[in-house]
Amino acid sequence: MKRGVFILVFCLCVSMIYGQTNQALQQLLQTEGLKNAAVGISIKRLADGKTLLAHQEEMSLIPASVTKIIPTWFAFQKKGAQYKYTTSIYYSGIIENGTLLGDIIVRANGDPTIDSRYFPKHKGVDAIIAAIQKLGIKHIQGNVRVEGAEVGMDIPGTWPWEDVSNYYAALYLPFNYRDNTYTLEFQSDKVGSLTKLVRIEPQLPNIKVENQVKAATSNSDDAWIFGGPFSSSLCVRGSIPANRTAFKVKGAMHNPASVFVNEVTTKLAKRNISVEKQKTVSTSETELLKLYSAPLKDIIHITNKVSVNLFAEALGDLAIGGGDQWSKEVVVLLKNIGIDASGVLLKDACGLSPMGAAPARVFTDLLTYIGKQDNQAFVNSLPLAGADGGLLGYCHASPRLKNNLKAKTGSMAGVRCLAGFLSNQAGEQLAVTILVNHYSCTTSQLQRAIGRFLQSL
Repeated sequence: MKRGVFILVFCLCVSMIYGQTNQALQQLLQTEGLKNAAVGISIKRLADGKTLLAHQEEMSLIPASVTKIIPTWFAFQKKGAQYKYTTSIYYSGIIENGTLLGDIIVRANGDPTIDSRYFPKHKGVDAIIAAIQKLGIKHIQGNVRVEGAEVGMDIPGTWPWEDVSNYYAALYLPFNYRDNTYTLEFQSDKVGSLTKLVRIEPQLPNIKVENQVKAATSNSDDAWIFGGPFSSSLCVRGSIPANRTAFKVKGAMHNPASVFVNEVTTKLAKRNISVEKQKTVSTSETELLKLYSAPLKDIIHITNKVSVNLFAEALGDLAIGGGDQWSKEVVVLLKNIGIDASGVLLKDACGLSPMGAAPARVFTDLLTYIGKQDNQAFVNSLPLAGADGGLLGYCHASPRLKNNLKAKTGSMAGVRCLAGFLSNQAGEQLAVTILVNHYSCTTSQLQRAIGRFLQSL
């Protein structure tokens, strides 16, 4: 009798919970601006993989930066937490009386973090100059050069033209430097007047920058840089705030190897070490030093926390390979760990392509798999509600999410997504994915609605 009562009470409780969950879902879907939107939701319990809620979970939708979960996890799984990129530097020829009768040679090896602002302790240029000074070199007869910088350059064909020259779309290349990013510094006067481009840091050798940026009443950066990776000129259009003595706009550096060589040569000159740039012929090479990146776990941490597209593309290449190979092989990798990859149509590793698509269920299945690996280092790379900015908008109306939600977010015009882990009041861990495309309400309204829905869980 007692057992029967217990089962009845348990069933009633489960029924109430599912009823409340479905009610919360309906409230979310009735949010102003979602009437004509595409919404995919998939929620599973980590302990047993049981589906707790599914709404259009098989619909392929644009996931934006939620995509980054895939390359970061598979790179982690393939290479391990402590893997480091290694870049070797050599000098050719011999050193006689303080003169190097040869070149300084950098062998490109795909490290995306050389002199990155995210890893300030890893100073590649300074390390190379220090090694040259240590050998007593005062003159370099040949050149400073990067070998392999152009090998395998891959430009995602589905990235919008307006993106490819702006900082967030910095291409991943065989050789990368300073996050493949440069800064334009402007001065602005009265509204409507043409601004003045006063500085480019670092310098872009052999690149002409045409300034068409005007001063505006807006307080935001609305300047866009146009020009392809193989262009010798760039055009900057749009507007920046009026009456600014210094306003910075970041762009994507398309030839980081040439910028690197220019910076090394300039810094050597400041230390009275000349580079004569003569053509030298020598078959002998001696290793000068090796540059090591930060451990892979730290690169993944930055990739997911800050959502760095360059790093995500690097990790996709590390795990699988870039370009078309990525699009095909990611499906194979998912299938290899038992995940149904039907509907996965990803075009890049970072999620910048508006043509990439995947079902919500795929991300939830991957998160469920990751959760069972008990890999806290990877889980901790996901932004934490209440601590990291990407989830702030979801917590405004839902304070209980703070410290209970770890999720990668994704956004582009008309797209807001998140996927991660949610701890409920019963102490259960849930894998949650919500993909929203083509909403027409404000972003704040949508984030608050999603936050209230998650809090109801």
